[in-house]
Formats: sequence, structure tokens, C-alpha cells
Amino acid sequence: MTRQVDVKALVSHIVRGDGIDKCRICMGDTSEGQVFLGDTVMLDGNKPVTLAELLETLTGVELVEEHLCPQGVCVTCVTATLQAFELRSLVRNSERSWNDALTALRKLPTDVNAPVRTIYAFVKDDNAHILKNYSGSDSRTALNRLKSRLVHKRKRMERKPRVARNGPSCTCQDCGKVFSSPHYLSAHLQNSSQKQACLTCGAVVIRGKGMKEHLESVHGEPHYLCPDCPLLFPSQAEVDKHKRTAHKSGAHTCCDCGRSFPRASSFETHQQMHAVRTCRTCGAQFSNRGCYREHRSACEPDAKPNIKLLRRDLRSNIRDPATYTCDYCQKTYHSRPQLKNHIMWIHMNVRPHQCQWCGKRFYTSARLTEHTIVHTRERNFECDICGAKLVTKMAMVYHKRRHTGEKPYECDDCGEKFISASRRSEHAKRRHGKGTMFQCTHCPSHFVRGHELRKHVDKVHKITADSKKPSKEEAITSDL
Repeated sequence: MTRQVDVKALVSHIVRGDGIDKCRICMGDTSEGQVFLGDTVMLDGNKPVTLAELLETLTGVELVEEHLCPQGVCVTCVTATLQAFELRSLVRNSERSWNDALTALRKLPTDVNAPVRTIYAFVKDDNAHILKNYSGSDSRTALNRLKSRLVHKRKRMERKPRVARNGPSCTCQDCGKVFSSPHYLSAHLQNSSQKQACLTCGAVVIRGKGMKEHLESVHGEPHYLCPDCPLLFPSQAEVDKHKRTAHKSGAHTCCDCGRSFPRASSFETHQQMHAVRTCRTCGAQFSNRGCYREHRSACEPDAKPNIKLLRRDLRSNIRDPATYTCDYCQKTYHSRPQLKNHIMWIHMNVRPHQCQWCGKRFYTSARLTEHTIVHTRERNFECDICGAKLVTKMAMVYHKRRHTGEKPYECDDCGEKFISASRRSEHAKRRHGKGTMFQCTHCPSHFVRGHELRKHVDKVHKITADSKKPSKEEAITSDL
């Protein structure tokens, strides 16, 4: 609705001075309320904007607080002003969005061989992100790609400024490796639980308190030390912020180096970095994995191939040939988790998963699931040759080998072949007297399988399985 200035009220105010409570713009009635020119009506980000500044932005007319003129504006004019500003902002944002969309469309190549041309647009926070895809992939895949692009863009914006990598050359005191700057020496000692390199001069000092004293005495840089981990901060406020996040209840923060992890599994894997490693050749010990690898490359050069001589796609598959030995049976493994599971399952007999039908216990849930099929007898595996349905996957594999005649397991003594390793092992026990035999405790008889021993005890010695059940521990190695 078009509004006009009340000229009669304006003239009356000039002549008689009775319009001080009228609207500054239309000279209309302000009995329903008024907003003064110096009042804040909106925020531009975090900056307050007064009514006079908003009117000047829209109209270009500067309305100053003159004591001879009314100081307030009626509610109707203020509402129209705010609506006009919202419309002005909407028009500008709309024009910018249209330009962005048209610019993205103009960048589409014209020499596309695929017959399908699709465009996926993902709108977030009033911004349109366009992904061009010509292979006809589904919308879920396109949405994931768009989200991944936004995450990477946010990480690039939040990335910390790059640390200067210049400085004097320095040498690691433990392994003797030479670095071109203190930055690379600090990265080399990152997994060390005790030592840390100064990024300015390359001096190697004790992590935490030693580094704090070095920075204050040598470089004159005051720092504050976290009481729960060896991390240093430039102010006490940042120490308090770090403690609230990294050392709260349930947080996974390493007390040796101060690194934090979102999951307990990642934290347990990281703790292995601080384990002391011993060289198998000379017996030297290292608390840093980088120093251990550098020492072994010089002390035992043939243990690991030269990575620089391999193709780049094969370099990540080269593993450190360090082994972990069981103290009980001297069996070796290539990783610490494998050794841990071996000790828990074999020597400590920890079997947390129990069958609800027979009460038998297993190491892992996967073994329990395989055993459950024995009770349910669900035949989910079908032979594609004859159509026979079997209970387990391995049973299907052995069944198909009967059709194909494949016998991959060969006896080392006589050359006879078998469809499974268990049948070869049974053959070696019966024919060649190799392997573990089950010895009867009542007579010199021995058997290949446990159920044969139980049947013998029940039939010959008249002892039922409930009163005397032979265990696997009773099995002994026979030389017969």
C-alpha cells in the first residue's frame, strides 16, 4: 500500500511545534509505538545496525537526530523498512546463486561420449554445490561424493598453518640418522615417549618439563605444561581448554606423548608405538620405532628390502620383519595382537562365547556361529553341480572336490593325496605314526580320534562318558 507524507501535520509542527511525538517519515500517529533513530533494529553479523543507518543504506538519505525534528519512526514505517532490506538481501543472494549455477553449467564439456549427462546439486547453508557425473551413477553415491568434497574443503580451511621446515641440520642421538632441519627430527621422534626435538635449534631434550625449561632458558619463550601429559601451550587458558577435552572422563589420551584418539581401539594400537624394541642381532633397545628401524637397516641390512628399489604401488606392502615370541611355547608371530590372542586363547583358555544349546565355549563369536549350525542344521550352502545342500561352507568345498577329483593335500611320506588337511593328518597318524595320539589311561591302547577313545573306554572298561570323559589334555604324542 502506497503511503504519503502528512503535509498538514508537518506544517503544523513547523508553525506550532506540536509534532514532536509524530513519525519522522510520514508524520503519522505513533500512539501504537515508535522506534527512535538511534535504536538498534538488526545485526549485520556481530555488528549492531541502528534505524538511521538502515534507512541511509536503503535510501541514501542521512537522517540525523535534529532537536527541531521528530526523533522516532512509527511501527508501520519501521516494518516497511525491514521488509525492504530483506527484499534487497534476497535479490542480491538470488542473483549470486543464479550466477554460480549458470557458471557451473557453462563449464560442462561438450565432447562427452557417454549418452547420459547428469548433474547433481547439493544445497547447504544457502550455497549450491554442483557435481558433474556422466556415468549415470545413483543419487546416493553422488550425495556421498558431495559430502566428502565439503568435508575436505572444511578441513583445508581449518588446517593449522604450516610449520617452518628450515633450520640447521641435526642428527638423532640414538640411531645416528641425519635430518636437514629440526622439523624432520621432531617428526622422527614423534612416537618416542621420552625425547623431543626443539623446532628452532634441533636440540633433543626430555619431553614435557625438559622442553619447557629449554624454551624458557635458551629461546626466552614462556610455555605452560599440562599436568596430565607432556604437551606445552602458550597460555594457561589453552591448558585449561585442553584438559576439558583431552582429559575428561572416558577420553583416550596418551600420557606419554599427549596424542588423543576418538576410539579405544586406536588408542590401544597407538600404545604399542611406545613399547621398547630389541634388536635381534646386537640386543640394542629403542623406545622409538623410527630409531629401531633405522638401526636395524644398518645392523641387519638384508632383513628388509630397499624400498627405493621397488615400485611405488608396492612400497606400502613391505612390513617390518620383527617377530613376537610367546614365553610359554616359543611360538612366534608377526604382530603383537596375534601374540596376545594366542596367549589368551591357548595358554589362558579364555573362551567368552558359549553355545546356548550344549554349553560349549569358543574363542570368537565367528567360531560360535559356525558351531551353532550343528544344532540348527540349516543347509544354506548348495552345490552348483548336483544341487545338494550342505550345512557349512567347508562341507560344500569338500563335496565339490568329490565331483572335480581335486586333492590338494599330499602326504610327505608316501605321496597319497587327500581332499582336506584333516584327512591327511589322520592318514599320517594311522599309517606313519605321526602326530598326537589319544592314550587310554586304563590300558596301552591309543587312538587317532577322541570319540574312538571314548567309545573304547565305554565298551572295554565299562566306564560311561558321563563318569569319565577324556579331555584333550590327556592326549600324548606317541612314537608308535
